[in-house]
Amino acid sequence: MAEDTLIFACEGAEFEIELTAEYAPQTLAALRASLPALADIHCAKIAGCHIMWPVPFVRRVEKAADVMTMAPGSFFYWPERQYLEITYDELQAESAAVSVLGRLKGDVAWLRDYADRNRREQGRRLFTADVFLKSGPREAETVPPPVGDDAWSRLRAARFAAWRAEPKEVGALMAREGLMMPFGPLAMAEGEMRKLHELLWRLWNEPARYTDAEKAAIAGFTLEAAISRVAGFCHMTDTGAVLRAGIECLGAGEPPLETVLEELVLYAGRIAAWLDLHIQWWGMNEITLGAREGR
Repeated sequence: MAEDTLIFACEGAEFEIELTAEYAPQTLAALRASLPALADIHCAKIAGCHIMWPVPFVRRVEKAADVMTMAPGSFFYWPERQYLEITYDELQAESAAVSVLGRLKGDVAWLRDYADRNRREQGRRLFTADVFLKSGPREAETVPPPVGDDAWSRLRAARFAAWRAEPKEVGALMAREGLMMPFGPLAMAEGEMRKLHELLWRLWNEPARYTDAEKAAIAGFTLEAAISRVAGFCHMTDTGAVLRAGIECLGAGEPPLETVLEELVLYAGRIAAWLDLHIQWWGMNEITLGAREGR
């Protein structure tokens, strides 16, 4: 059942993805509501043969499919990280349940070349794409940011701002100088925010596993640990303040805990993604291979 056509526009060309609501109608509805969007494209690390970009919504897996069964041209949502992905060859290694959303139309040769450049140049340049429905607008409406001085408003405003543009704090981290600067704090902050993101998502994704009181305690402990590293070691104090606001919201009762966790998942994931874009993963792997061969 064809739902619509998604346009992935990059480097002066437009590519069509045929969407289907057969497998994941709720995720597809969330995708449609998030468009149009300017996506920052991230290189693949482990699975290898795909590109991916973060999206500002959290959905549980629908009609779970093994990511390793995704044929070239598959378009799907990875719930654990809130990424949309397109494959172009057989994946080399990964274990994940994904939601199928559609399929890239036509030959994947352009994507193979695009992904190869993305891997080799991430950290030196930013790859972006305009993503929109063929039947819809190409430019997003201006939405006013949340306002308010309470912890919940501060958390929502920070999440809103992080999804609109890279936080200035990330640029400040990259401008730091000194021994192992900026790579040391960059690598630690990205890893800490990625782990925080995934742990919070696990709490959100399994609503019946713990009571709300247990979830709040686990989330609070996890956030405190992240603050000690990201703010304490990496000096991302603005990020630390936002996570502190999240801790204040955990036991408030209103909004509901699941809503607070969702907001924290979206914020932590977005910060991790901004940091990820500054890491030259391909170059690091080349150095590692060289060290392995020379050892």
